[in-house]
Amino acid sequence: MGRPNIERHGVDNVTLEIGDGARGHPAGAPFDVVVLTGSVPVLPRAFLDCLAPGGRAFAVVGEPPVMTAKLVTCAAPGSFRTVELFETLVAPLLNCERPSRFRF
Repeated sequence: MGRPNIERHGVDNVTLEIGDGARGHPAGAPFDVVVLTGSVPVLPRAFLDCLAPGGRAFAVVGEPPVMTAKLVTCAAPGSFRTVELFETLVAPLLNCERPSRFRF
C-alpha cells in the first residue's frame, strides 16, 4: 500500500523496508525517521540507536489502558529528547520486546 501512495504523490526520496523491525533495524541505520505502527510496552533503545542526529522516532508506548504517543528526537549520538504528545490506545507491535514481570 505504501509504494503506490509514494509513487502517486511523486515522492522520490523514500526507501521502503519490509521486514520484522521489532528490535530495530541497525543494518539500514542511520534513519532520519522511525515510525512504529504498533504499540510497545517500553521503547527499546535499539530504535533510538538507529536514529541519525536530528532524526525522529514516533512510538506509542505503554500497556492498556494507558498508552502515550511520543516523539523522540536524537540531539546527538546517544542523546535524546522526548515529547509526550497525547494518550491513545493502539494494538501491540508483533514480536516486540517485553519487560520482565514479577510472578508469584
